[in-house]
Amino acid sequence: MTVFNRPKYKKSAAALLCLLLLAIMLFSAFYIIAESGHDCEDEDCPICACIRQCERTIHLACAGTAVKTTVFLPVVFMILAVFFKTSICLQESLVSQKVRLNS
Repeated sequence: MTVFNRPKYKKSAAALLCLLLLAIMLFSAFYIIAESGHDCEDEDCPICACIRQCERTIHLACAGTAVKTTVFLPVVFMILAVFFKTSICLQESLVSQKVRLNS
C-alpha cells in the first residue's frame, strides 16, 4: 500500500502542487515585470527568450489569460497567506480534542 492512497496525503499533495504552480506563475509574472524594459543585445537575446518562456508558462497554466493572471495572482497569494495564517492560529486545544478535565 502506497502512502498516497490515504485521503490526508492526497489532499496534502494536491495543496502542495497548487502552491508550486502558484509560485511558478507568480515568479514568472515578477520576472516579466522586472525585465520588461531591458535593452536587447541582438536577435538571440537570452533575456527575451526567458521572457517568452515565462509568458508561455503563464499562458499554458491559465489557458491564455496572461493579463488576468498577472492581476489575479497577487490577490490569490494574499488570500492563501491569510488562510495559512489563520489555520496556524487555530491550533487544537484540550476542548477541541474533547479531553475531560477532572478537578
